[in-house]
Amino acid sequence: MIALSYSRISDYRQCPDKFKKKYLDKLPNFQLKDEDKSPALVRGGNIHKQLDDYVKAKLKGEVPKPTSPEVLKTAPLIDNIMANYNVNTERQIAIDENFKEVSWYAKNAYFRVIMDLTGFGKDLLMVDYKTGKFADYEGSMDCLGQLHMSALVGLSLWPEYDKCSCIYIFVDHKRTIPVKFDRTDLEPMKEKLVEEHAQINAEKDFAPKKNKYCFFCEATTDQCTHATK
Repeated sequence: MIALSYSRISDYRQCPDKFKKKYLDKLPNFQLKDEDKSPALVRGGNIHKQLDDYVKAKLKGEVPKPTSPEVLKTAPLIDNIMANYNVNTERQIAIDENFKEVSWYAKNAYFRVIMDLTGFGKDLLMVDYKTGKFADYEGSMDCLGQLHMSALVGLSLWPEYDKCSCIYIFVDHKRTIPVKFDRTDLEPMKEKLVEEHAQINAEKDFAPKKNKYCFFCEATTDQCTHATK
């Protein structure tokens, strides 16, 4: 069984052949090394860490150290969240096919998600930090997006909550995208994830699919007819 995450599912939707080369064949040019990371990706990782460190410092009762302008302008929003929720910092969660938590590398891991910030209050809160340009959220109950999958995991693991608020925080723009869920959404989301999980795990052909991201794909011309490198 192939354990999936939202990024893996997203890659499969974009191009099954890319999914195979990246996660099954593990071709070297599809494995991102630290020295190959783009400046934008490195910056995003640094800002995520600074936000995580900011929350950890506040949880310890410490005064957070001076940090980047992007984090400083996001701090009031984080402070407001912490005033209304008991929070956990970044956490890796894996679930099995029964939607119960298992260890991250468990052989029966079915789906994996990394939660940047989790809050427990009147409702369940799931936060994902975003860097770079602002983009509208495109997930739906017919095609689960990242926030849908976070809510699915959250509502499965914390049954005491009937409502779940999931938020993208775009730290470069001081903008958020909130999406609200309740327990009536859980079973339909489970059905969609199970359906997509089964489709990917049953795939045999992994046919290449030409799409608008082909220019950015790691595939070379001898690996894919749609490659541009």
